[in-house]
Amino acid sequence: MVDQPVTSLPPGGVLRGREVTGEELSGLSWESATLLGCTFEECTFTSCNFSMTALTDTRFVECTFVGCKLLAVNWATTAAGSLLAQPLRFERCRLDGTTFAGLDLTGFVFRDCQLTDVDFTEADLRRVDFAGSELSGARFVGSDLRDCDLRGTRGLALDPRENRLKGARLDLGAAPGLLDVFGIQIS
Repeated sequence: MVDQPVTSLPPGGVLRGREVTGEELSGLSWESATLLGCTFEECTFTSCNFSMTALTDTRFVECTFVGCKLLAVNWATTAAGSLLAQPLRFERCRLDGTTFAGLDLTGFVFRDCQLTDVDFTEADLRRVDFAGSELSGARFVGSDLRDCDLRGTRGLALDPRENRLKGARLDLGAAPGLLDVFGIQIS
């Protein structure tokens, strides 16, 4: 039996138990749908809409998202261990209101992304590439940002006393977000 092609789902629709490897998926909309027990490995998603999609027991392994909308997605509901040691790549994506709280995102790439109000509380963000991304309202509390790249970010605000930052790379544009908590202003 040959699997049917992966297609868009209506709001409330369910994609159950699909295993997809090495495919390029473009223009799909799974807004307000549920992906249940699915696995996507080495796939590229281009201009897809995952906004408010439930990712219940779903795995993404070494996938790339380009120009996708992933608003208000709770990545903590993905399959246990699915994100661990399997870095994902997001390029020019909108992830506003998303939560990665408590997850290991070591080596992930968020290049030129919109990450407004994203929750990174207690996330492992070692070696994450945030270059060129908007981070207004993003929550970093108890996060490990060692060796991450924050160059070219906008709207960054985090307390260096509440996060691990050794080896983090940032430019003068991102520096004020670390000094605000001390009442220091750069002009």
